[in-house]
Amino acid sequence: MKRSIIVATAIASLVVPILAPAGQALAQERPNRQAEMSREQARRPDPSGSMRPAPQRREARQERRQERRQERRERRDDRRAERPNRPTPDTRPDRPNRPAPDTRPNRPNRPTPDRRTDRPNRPSPDTRADRREDRQDRRTDRREDRRDRREDRREDRRDWTPDRRQDWRDRRDDRRDDRREDRRDRREDRRDWREDRRDDRREARRDRREYREFRQRWNRDHWRRQWHSRHRADWWRSNSWFRGYSGLRVGFYYAPSYGYYQVPRQYWGRRWSEGDYLPSVFWRYQVNDYRFYGLGYPPAGTMWVHVDNHIYLIDQTDGYIIEVIYDAWNW
Repeated sequence: MKRSIIVATAIASLVVPILAPAGQALAQERPNRQAEMSREQARRPDPSGSMRPAPQRREARQERRQERRQERRERRDDRRAERPNRPTPDTRPDRPNRPAPDTRPNRPNRPTPDRRTDRPNRPSPDTRADRREDRQDRRTDRREDRRDRREDRREDRRDWTPDRRQDWRDRRDDRRDDRREDRRDRREDRRDWREDRRDDRREARRDRREYREFRQRWNRDHWRRQWHSRHRADWWRSNSWFRGYSGLRVGFYYAPSYGYYQVPRQYWGRRWSEGDYLPSVFWRYQVNDYRFYGLGYPPAGTMWVHVDNHIYLIDQTDGYIIEVIYDAWNW
């Protein structure tokens, strides 16, 4: 037991000096932190945009807290002053049954004061009561601090609620403005699209007038009768433009004077008619000598192209098909 007390005393003598500066620093930080919080609350702007004054309720609470602490200290001092003084050895009444120190027999098993090890001073009953009261005061202070912090948070929430409402209203107004602008943009886009369609129809009418003139001076059926009357069915076998032809290949077309070329799968074996748009992969295989085939002179901005054994008259800008000659020759 003595060893335990000695070890505990040694540990306390080492730990208490180490922890004392930390406790003092925490005690100094606490009022600084409260002052910073009050200054931050004072700087917070109102929803109207002006600077809001520091809350007076918080200062009143702090003053009440200081008053309560001062009252507790005064009550503690009063209790200590009201305690009866302990009798001193001089005023202590004599005990008749107790022998005097000089006549007291020696106790062999009891250590003398010279041989007794040092013992830490035991706390007196007054010190214990003071500690209990200090603990109670600290508990009361913590409870009051928690109440104050709770009240501060409530006030902060009350202050933030109008700000959040105002932000929500601003966002709603912004969304409304965005929707109005989007509707205006869509209306303008529809107007532009209508104007573009009208322009396209006007241009198509002009083009169709030119195409009508071409059909008036060139007839497909008349061309076919004259062509078959002048040429045999296998006329192409002796022509130098078909010298590289070696038969039908799946996925490939043969263009005279160009040779074989690969065709996308979705276009192989397909036919297009007048009014359709020919894919751009076939535009490059232009008919070199349209007079040899007896074709009409293409209007400005048009050309004749080979697609397998068919010949198409298309518009050079978008591939619009004006005239078609199917099976110009048979393989």
